[in-house]
Amino acid sequence: MHTDVTGTVRVGAPPADAFIFFTPEGEKRWVAGWEPEYLHPAEGALQEGLTFRTRHGGEETLWLASRLHAATEVDYVRVTPGSRIGIVSIRLATAGAAASDVTVRYRLTGLSPAGDAAVEAFAAAFDQYLRTWEHLIGALLAGDV
Repeated sequence: MHTDVTGTVRVGAPPADAFIFFTPEGEKRWVAGWEPEYLHPAEGALQEGLTFRTRHGGEETLWLASRLHAATEVDYVRVTPGSRIGIVSIRLATAGAAASDVTVRYRLTGLSPAGDAAVEAFAAAFDQYLRTWEHLIGALLAGDV
């Protein structure tokens, strides 16, 4: 099973300020239970080649920042062993004076029957995931968290 899904999240901050929310360290601000374990570099500096592990949602996933461009574009390769592999692409664009449109693209491939089911379920719920992200980041920016 393979999916390629894309959607947009509106963030009430310009790209230079909104980008942090889509980094491993920045996601800790709005994703409950998100605790990246940095493998290289050990301090977790965002750069091409940053490698980290998460244990979230009952799964271990390995991540690699494979592409980074300024503070507007990043690609992460992600592998959940025995389940699925893919690329997560984040692109930020200015949306008015104090907002960003963040294009989020997931390309995922199942590695097993359970992985195929996870990919299928993710694709079916993708739009709702993005609305949840938008709500959580918006609440954080509004000081409601």
